[in-house]
This record gives sequence, C-alpha cells and structure tokens, in this order.
Amino acid sequence: MKKLVFLLIALFSLVLMPKQTVRAASLNFSVAAQLPSNQVDTSVSYFSLKVAPQQTQTLNVVITNSDSRAHRYRIAVNRAHTNTNGEIDYTKHGLKQATSLQADIETMTPKPFVVKVQPQQKQTVGIRLTTPAKAWQGLVLGGIQVTELDSTAAKTSRKGLTLANEYAYVVGVALQESGNYAGITPTIKCHSVKAHQLNYRNTITATLENITPTPIHQLKLKVAITKAGAKHTYIRYTKQDMAMAPTSTFAFPISTNNTPLVAGQYTMDMVATTAGQTFHFVKTFTITGAQARKLNHTAVDQQQSPFHWLLVGAGILFGILLLVVVILIILLIRQRRNQ
Repeated sequence: MKKLVFLLIALFSLVLMPKQTVRAASLNFSVAAQLPSNQVDTSVSYFSLKVAPQQTQTLNVVITNSDSRAHRYRIAVNRAHTNTNGEIDYTKHGLKQATSLQADIETMTPKPFVVKVQPQQKQTVGIRLTTPAKAWQGLVLGGIQVTELDSTAAKTSRKGLTLANEYAYVVGVALQESGNYAGITPTIKCHSVKAHQLNYRNTITATLENITPTPIHQLKLKVAITKAGAKHTYIRYTKQDMAMAPTSTFAFPISTNNTPLVAGQYTMDMVATTAGQTFHFVKTFTITGAQARKLNHTAVDQQQSPFHWLLVGAGILFGILLLVVVILIILLIRQRRNQ
C-alpha cells in the first residue's frame, strides 16, 4: 500500500489552496515553476496566468534530482476537485467531471507522462497548454503533480502488507481569461442523498455541487435526518471550515456514529452557509433492507442502537416464554397419559 506524501512548493494563496505540511527525510528531488510573461501575480511561485481563448503556450517546470542515481518522474496535470474532507485537492487525475464544468485543465494539457532525470542534474520539462476556443468566465484551477516513481525510501512489511513511500510535488495552476472571479457569487446545488460507506464506516452521503467557476471557502453544513414515522431525529451532524473547488462536486459524508443502518424512508434537511450566503436543501431518500444488511455486514466498529438492544431483549424473553410453554405442554401430556 502506497503512502503518498505531497509537498506543495507552489503554494496558492489562502483563497486558492489549502494548507498541507510534510516532514520527509528521504526527499531527494525538488520542482520549481518557470513563471511566464503572462503571469498575473509575480509574487507567488505557482502559475497564475491570464490567458485568451484558443491560446497555446508551454508551462515549464524544473526538476532537480539531488540523488546519486537517476530517477523517473510521472508528470500529471490534475483538475482541482473537492475531496470528502471538504478540501480543495489537486492530487487525482481523470476524476468524473461536474456537470457545470465548462473549461477543463486536463483537456488543455497532455495526458500523464514520464521523464527521467540523471543524478545531480536539473531538467526543464515543458507542458503544452492549449485553451479552448470558447471563452469562459471565472477561474480554472489545477495542479502539475510530479511524482517520483522509483523512490529510494525503504520498504517495510507488516503482516504481509508492503508499505512504500511515494513522494510528489504539486505546482499550482490558476487560469483566468477576463473579469474578477472573486466577484462571482457562489451557488451550491444538492443532487442526491443515499446510504454509503467510507473507509468501512457507514455514512449518509449528500452529493453537492458548486456550479460556479469560483472557489468556496468557510463552508458550514448543518444536517438533520429524520426517519418517516419516528418521533426522534435519526442523525444530527454539523461540519464547518470546509472548501469547494470551482465547478466541482462534493460527496459529503454524514456520520452515523457507527450505529447500524435501518431500512426505511428518510428526509434530510441541510443548511449550507458560506460568506453570508445560505442554501437550504430538503431531500427524501430510502434505505432498502438489502442495502442496510450489506453495509452493516461490512462496516467496522458499529455500536448497536437502543432499538437493537430492545429487539434482542424481546427476542430473549420470547424464547424463554416459548420454552416454558413447551415444558408445560409436555408435562400435561405426560399427566394425561398416566391418568
């Protein structure tokens, strides 16, 4: 199993990029961006570019191999997406696009490729960028991820599981054609709600979408889920200080607190707030018996609900009463035979 360590040398400002910190002793390479003439902000080390429709240019990054042997590096330009922690993430390639996406940085650049850099050498790698013919508004976010494929870090094994460190740098890329993207008012939609499982833990997942080409920050989601016919709220959950990438989806996992899923019809009431805006969503969804059994079977660390223990107690009591009745019937039959 690979443990991916990301170093963000091209730190976006707090408006664009989440904080990520790394402590790695085995790092033997570095990556730097060569900023072009159409750089909007020369005080930053990532690509912040003003572009035009159907424009072609080369983005150059310099890879420095400080090791005593040659290494291979995978170069991938990744579209910014929103991960399940509510963070803007630049480390996945080829994810499903949001329906609102108009300009995709992954289609403007080559597919992932590999370069080899000799020991104690620097190599400039050019990445061809071609913007679409149709103009867009707002901001396009992405990252150039440089991953060392043959790390010298020692591999360890635990109970037959091999662990290897894989190191990567991500150089940010922000593209804009016209206007101020910060002036765009964000809009969030809620598409669906369903029972799901994340890291072998049951969740209720609400799929949200930022349909506007601007990032969202300081997002707070407050959720209440009720079961049809029940007097009490099934789940209450609140999470804040989250972010969403421009024109991206967010599979928001709502924790069930490790309690088993119960089949039935439910209603989710969600309030999303960000930068003085409020969005209110009410969605109904169903958990089938088959879904509940399947997810409960594979979930870990489940705490049984009071209703579950009530059923268990009732089952035990019914079993005892049934046993008493059977014994009484046997005794009566024997007594009649003797008479």
